[in-house]
Amino acid sequence: MSDKDRDEEEKDKWADERGLVDMETRRQHSPELRMLDLIERLTVRVETNEEDVTRRAEETQRNIDFIVRQQAQFTADMQQLRESQEHSERRWERIEQMWERTGESVRNLHAIAQIHESEITALAEAQARTGAQMAETDRRMAETDERINALVNTVERIISERRNGGQES
Repeated sequence: MSDKDRDEEEKDKWADERGLVDMETRRQHSPELRMLDLIERLTVRVETNEEDVTRRAEETQRNIDFIVRQQAQFTADMQQLRESQEHSERRWERIEQMWERTGESVRNLHAIAQIHESEITALAEAQARTGAQMAETDRRMAETDERINALVNTVERIISERRNGGQES
């Protein structure tokens, strides 16, 4: 007979002496059976915990994968934002340069407008002087016309008198 069988016999004998007939009653009163029962329950718990650990590990891995995907997307988005910002900065620099050129052009146009204004003022003044000179010239020409007319009248009268006077002689 093996040691295991002897142990079982002793347990059965011990249980019989105490009047423990069914297995549940035996377990409650036998330290070895109680220990076996505890070990069985621990085994079930360990297996359950192992399944929970596996499930939690899978869930954690899914969460990690999700976070890694989100981080990759975030990194891609950040790179796109950086590129967009660089593009915007280059564009803003071109706009600033354009505004500087526009401001310089406006200043140049203003200077040209001032030059034209002074030229127009000078032309207006020259035209006014020319107008005054032409009025004076017109007045003198009118006087000259009057004198010429007077001279012509005088010459015609003299010629007429000579003709008239020359016929009578």
